[in-house]
Amino acid sequence: MSSKFDPNLEQARRRSGLAHTILVKLKTKGLSEEHDDELAKLCTDIADLWGAQSTFNEILNRFLEETDSWESIGDDFADMLSNVQHISWHIDSIKVPLETFARYSYSESDRSEIDE
Repeated sequence: MSSKFDPNLEQARRRSGLAHTILVKLKTKGLSEEHDDELAKLCTDIADLWGAQSTFNEILNRFLEETDSWESIGDDFADMLSNVQHISWHIDSIKVPLETFARYSYSESDRSEIDE
């Protein structure tokens, strides 16, 4: 990574806060413990995807506004590549949990309509 790239602790806090908020929302809705493993994956992936897109924007802005040498351009593109690979990993990881919880949500919706 480029020497210009510093860890963003505030973003890390927001990312973990987002993951926790997702977890609390679904647990408050009554999601059972049998879904905890997949819920952990979902919360982490959503929060990391959110954070990664924010990081990508920071790298892009740095490239557009600050980069002035070929070495810096190379560093920025290497940082973008690393970030895109991180995003790609989370995209692959989140597909099953998203489908699982979408199906679960629709089944709970159908069940609540029957109860009414």
